[in-house]
Amino acid sequence: ATPDPRAAMSTPPPAAPQAAPAAPAPGSGKINLDKGRVSLQKNQTVSLVKGGRPLLSQVKMGLGWEPAFRGKDIDLDASVIAYGPQRNQLDSCYFGRLSILNGAVKHSGDNLTGEGGGDDEVIVVDLGRLPADVSGLVFTVNSFSGQKFTEVAKAYCRLVDAATDEELVRFDLTSAEPQTGVLMAKLIRQYSGEWEMTAIGDFVKSRTVRGMVKPGAQAL
Repeated sequence: ATPDPRAAMSTPPPAAPQAAPAAPAPGSGKINLDKGRVSLQKNQTVSLVKGGRPLLSQVKMGLGWEPAFRGKDIDLDASVIAYGPQRNQLDSCYFGRLSILNGAVKHSGDNLTGEGGGDDEVIVVDLGRLPADVSGLVFTVNSFSGQKFTEVAKAYCRLVDAATDEELVRFDLTSAEPQTGVLMAKLIRQYSGEWEMTAIGDFVKSRTVRGMVKPGAQAL
């Protein structure tokens, strides 16, 4: 009877390596773009890598929302804050400053109502043209008019390949808090040169991007 346990023990090792590659994705949140569009949950991360190659072309971060109550306009402002290696703010791109970092980051301009389908505001980021000292980008949405996010429905952000208009990553904000600001997502440059996007979804008391700089740094 002794050979049988040994035989049983010798069978699992070959099976383990086969199972290993698939395991990290759901557990560690380390997902890439190989299987198509990725829908992120809060705090999940996706590597902007496709077919083993980092995505370093132009991407568009589209941000959208709808008024929760019909007939009410919602004027939200999408912004992106660029940070350096010490979590220091390098610059911010918003409705009052539509192009930063020598045009590597551009804003589509202000949408005052949130009405209509599709993205309400779009921020275009040329990942390959970002200066070397930019290590992180934090995308925020603020309610300048003071309306709280409990009055907003279907807020989301989505990363789109600017060349193909293909949606790569989407994050839908499922909960709302009575605050005037939200940190939606962050893009972090890895030492290997590739970028990772993480869904944040944290609410902050701030009506302008200025008030988002410190919470954004803490979220990096």
